[in-house]
Amino acid sequence: MKKSLLLLILFSLLSLSKLSAQFEGTLGVGVHAGYGAEINSPGVGVHIHYYQTNNLRFAPSFTRFLELKGEGMWMVDGDAHYMLPLSFSTSLYPIAGVHYSNWSYSNWVDPNRLYDPVQGGGPSGEEHTLHRLGANLGLGFQYDISYRVRANFELKYQFINDYSQLQFMTGFGFWF
Repeated sequence: MKKSLLLLILFSLLSLSKLSAQFEGTLGVGVHAGYGAEINSPGVGVHIHYYQTNNLRFAPSFTRFLELKGEGMWMVDGDAHYMLPLSFSTSLYPIAGVHYSNWSYSNWVDPNRLYDPVQGGGPSGEEHTLHRLGANLGLGFQYDISYRVRANFELKYQFINDYSQLQFMTGFGFWF
């Protein structure tokens, strides 16, 4: 009976080691797409995932949002993920990081009207840009499709002075 119990404990411990695979020092690259609530526009971008340890991953990214109604934005994020394995192929991770964004505006009075010097209309020709620093907090989910291919889903809140937004991103990447 003692031998059976000892073997059961040994096999249980061996199966736990598979849940925390050896990722330390690995690098991954990928693409992502999503939506920002404040910019009210879809965006696409690229990201890098670097595993500092088996559970701590750094994830810098660049995202460009479509320009709609004269408003556009691109951003650079530097996030840290703490990987919490749920199974051999899935992980949940909290997100914390820093944020820099560049918001651009083109003031158009009415793009559908021709320029009329009496009533105005047409493009005003004025453009301005705002640069914003902020912080990110959120939660992500990762699914390993195969040995070196993974998909991820992230929901994070970006704390930006006067421009805070909820952001959803889904991504696809490879790691080396």
